[in-house]
Amino acid sequence: MDWEAFYNTFRKPDFIPGYEIQNRLGGGAFGDVYKARKQSIGKSFAIKFLKLEDDAQREVVERELSQVGHFAAIDHPNLVTIEDMGTVMGVPYLIMGYAGEETLSRRLAGGPLEEDDALLIFTQACRGVLALHDRRLVHFDLKPSNIFLKGEVARVGDYGLSKLLTDGRMTLSFGRGTPHYMAPEVLRSRADHRADVYSLGVILFESLVGSPPYTSSESGTLVLREDDAAPVFPAGFPEKVMPVVKRCLRLEPDDRFQDVGALLEALGQTARQGESVRLGPVDEAVAPRPASSGELTAVALAEARAAQSVQASSRPVSEIGIRLELPTPLEFAAPAHGPITPTIPVPPHVEGGTLGTILSSVIVSMEVLVAMVTLLMRALPMAYTGLGDALLRRPSGVGRRAMGLAAFMLVMALVGFIAIGMGLSLMDAWGAS
Repeated sequence: MDWEAFYNTFRKPDFIPGYEIQNRLGGGAFGDVYKARKQSIGKSFAIKFLKLEDDAQREVVERELSQVGHFAAIDHPNLVTIEDMGTVMGVPYLIMGYAGEETLSRRLAGGPLEEDDALLIFTQACRGVLALHDRRLVHFDLKPSNIFLKGEVARVGDYGLSKLLTDGRMTLSFGRGTPHYMAPEVLRSRADHRADVYSLGVILFESLVGSPPYTSSESGTLVLREDDAAPVFPAGFPEKVMPVVKRCLRLEPDDRFQDVGALLEALGQTARQGESVRLGPVDEAVAPRPASSGELTAVALAEARAAQSVQASSRPVSEIGIRLELPTPLEFAAPAHGPITPTIPVPPHVEGGTLGTILSSVIVSMEVLVAMVTLLMRALPMAYTGLGDALLRRPSGVGRRAMGLAAFMLVMALVGFIAIGMGLSLMDAWGAS
């Protein structure tokens, strides 16, 4: 690959059709990232050019790029979106959503974070990683430079090629990456999603201390752990976070949190996207329990107030970057004497008496029916497109494409027969009535 010719050309107009490449945002294990502006709408994106040194790496990357559509389907507020992909001058590239130029790594360059700030960023990063795990995707390269910050919103990025590590092509990361965040089992090529739990523990420790928990005597070399000793926690490290970090950093994956949801629960946080981040002291001795009716009322009122404040703003939530904290149930006055008695929910009052109630119920039922039909009409084209991709576009080779075409025609014929049968049944039922 003639990189000199590439770098002499890539800033020219329409080097990537429709985009104007601007300043460099950074570089990492797989290549360099540049800010770019889409000329038609003026929106900013990030384009990552992949540096491949040999044919073996190129073969693996090209195979994985064919699966980028799976990543592009993920829409989560704590993940950097993947918009498009392609190849120019023999160099593969990914077009990603622009999540800002600040990363957790840059912020930590100024020193460790306050506990509340660290938990706010860490919780959002965990939710983004959990969204990947829910789709059976593992990041394998989590580190502060892959957590992008914009206001108080944190997004995990650089996950589009994370699966490369599962193929044993360690040269794509080792030596040029940041090995301090890699779980010990990654060296044995037997890692699963719990390797991300380990990396998250390293990130949480570094966010509060300013340096990774385990370091090597030589810069840039692998951290080889031979025992399960916990890291040395400095004085003042938050006590409620310490057992969480210790468990994340256990040597054996079976001894760690088995999923990111359990990690969030140990911190007193929820895994639901968009949920406010709970800050302040958490009583670890109290096991999670079902919420009482008074607590549910408190949460419902708090969420309603938060929704009103968001709707009052003309900017999207992702740009507002506000930090919502649910008030404690004590802020909503309970009866002065005696416990709260569970009650049966009563429908809201409707003007017009019985007739008004019936009319309102019919209207609500029609709205539900319309919503269900609309959802069905949207799902059918998506299912048709997915079936076509699976049977017609993805198979390679004449034989496989012919088999895919035959299967596609068979499925379409079956669907047609079912639709005709249902139609005839409805017509018979209508005529009988």
